[in-house]
Amino acid sequence: MGKVLAVCISEKKGTQKKNVESAVFVEDWGLEGDAHAGKWHRQVSLLSGEKIDAFRAKGAEVEDGAFGENLVVEGIDFAKLPVGTRFRCGEVVLELTQIGKECHNGCAIFQKMGECIMPREGVFTRVLKGGKVSVGDEMTVDKAMIFDTHAHYDDEAFDEDRFAMLDSMQENGIGHIVDVCASVGHFDRVYDLVEKYPFVYGAVGVHPDDADKVDAAVLDEIRRYCDMKKTVAVGEIGLDYYWHKEKEEHLLQQKVFRQQMDIAREKKLPFIIHSRDAAEDTLNIVKEYMKDGMYGGIIHCFSYSKEIAREYLNMGLYLGIGGVVTFKNSRKLKEVAEYAPLNQILLETDCPYMAPVPNRGKRNSSLYLPEVVKTIAEIKGISCEEVVAVTESNALKVLNLINLGKSALL
Repeated sequence: MGKVLAVCISEKKGTQKKNVESAVFVEDWGLEGDAHAGKWHRQVSLLSGEKIDAFRAKGAEVEDGAFGENLVVEGIDFAKLPVGTRFRCGEVVLELTQIGKECHNGCAIFQKMGECIMPREGVFTRVLKGGKVSVGDEMTVDKAMIFDTHAHYDDEAFDEDRFAMLDSMQENGIGHIVDVCASVGHFDRVYDLVEKYPFVYGAVGVHPDDADKVDAAVLDEIRRYCDMKKTVAVGEIGLDYYWHKEKEEHLLQQKVFRQQMDIAREKKLPFIIHSRDAAEDTLNIVKEYMKDGMYGGIIHCFSYSKEIAREYLNMGLYLGIGGVVTFKNSRKLKEVAEYAPLNQILLETDCPYMAPVPNRGKRNSSLYLPEVVKTIAEIKGISCEEVVAVTESNALKVLNLINLGKSALL
């Protein structure tokens, strides 16, 4: 836990920031009245009070704000935390986006002291939720945990040990799970788990394999479940031409897909899309809906090319990546994982299916996600901690869960 020692702004770039004691933080902007606020990844800068004190002990005469920092906080060593870490201060939520920066050549502090601590100790954040911060306020650090954005614990494969499995999740680093309904008749099974476990959320929709079972009554039932407090998305919905080869089947799937996209828009929820052997039709329908405005979305178990990934990423959508990325023959998905920005990637299992290596062929579960984390980290050349922190923040954002309660504090 930390304590805010100074809140600093500068009204013009190129001038030193001054401690104003209190300021309003604007979502996805920064501090109200600060020249460095804007729609970018460095909206708010932070520096540890202990690092400033140590620098002063070397003879430096520096005031709060002299390094360009917006917040001076004691009790938190910011530079040791991974990108993606979230900080909470009252109602305000910040997300760590960058550690350190290139020092301005010849800055006054460097000229006098021969060094400057901001390049190695300062961090930058984005404002996920706005509010007011004042000197003396407490700041906490959320402990990052794996967020499984696509699971099927309602599946019969878990009938023998479902509750024992779910009871073990949080002690093994799994923070949240979205149990995704895919079949007509399984809605209640999903929501029994949603009601039983605080960390389990629900997504409601009908898989394209069940398109022929969808009628007005089923669509009304989806709407009813969408109104439940812990429903976070409409899904999984979409197109699957792998088993369904006839044009009439394709047209029916497209109709049901659109009907459920309409519900996602009506209920102001993100969508979760399943697409198999239907790349062009899926992309065209998503583009059609995104053009007129939606509330975010996830392309579950992404399996297409880097070029198609680019289309979805350019629309601001997220790619779900699971166990397949660990397979030796998954060259195409590895290319996508390397290409896609980490802040548009989500972790998922699709359990009980698609277990990662070395458990390929076994029943999958969220407990195997560390293998997916490790593979993504290797592909991108970053730490596993950063993968967990950023993908968790991604999930909280797209599923509108950023206001979840505090996690363990540092």
